[in-house]
Amino acid sequence: MQELEPVDRFTFACYPGIKCFNECCKNLNLALTPYDVLRMARGLEITTTEFLEKYTSRHVGMATGLPVVVLKMVDGKCPFVTDKGCSIYAHRPTPCRLYPLARVRVGEEVQYYLLREEFCLGHEEDKEWSPQKWIEDQKAGEYNSMNDIFFELISAKSRSGKTLNGEEIEKIYRYCFDIDRFKVETGIEDDIEALKEGIKQSIEIVSSL
Repeated sequence: MQELEPVDRFTFACYPGIKCFNECCKNLNLALTPYDVLRMARGLEITTTEFLEKYTSRHVGMATGLPVVVLKMVDGKCPFVTDKGCSIYAHRPTPCRLYPLARVRVGEEVQYYLLREEFCLGHEEDKEWSPQKWIEDQKAGEYNSMNDIFFELISAKSRSGKTLNGEEIEKIYRYCFDIDRFKVETGIEDDIEALKEGIKQSIEIVSSL
């Protein structure tokens, strides 16, 4: 990975017809954020409960001790990829949206890295970008903002050093990822308000003694 400053430039383009088209959609270990889950479920016109049950698996992160939701592959590839590309492109998750960039946040600092995988021919294209221009073009700003709110939970868990029990982990999973279920439990009608409240309540869980 190549670290990028905001003023740095890189060349990249991806389109149907390029020889490596859809190669980046295979053999993925794709962790989803709560906002990813919400947007993908809305794109498929199903509930977050249905989406989580059908398309994801979950485990507890070794580093964070928090629930991690991973997109399940089908025959080694993304369940939403087609010969023509992503079938839910407008609602694609953060890693796909940012690719070939990776966004890493440590504390208040955000750093971007350029991913160069051997199969990807997009880097040989002439279209030039800065990290900010790429984010704008891919409509990733809202994703980054919502993911930063979720990062507050990860930071709170790290600060607290608390070991969560099974019931607490289950609550955080439901509060953060299964927004439709959480909306029923709380009576909150708006998706984003529910997501923010779920993260807030999860922070309270990890911060309590």
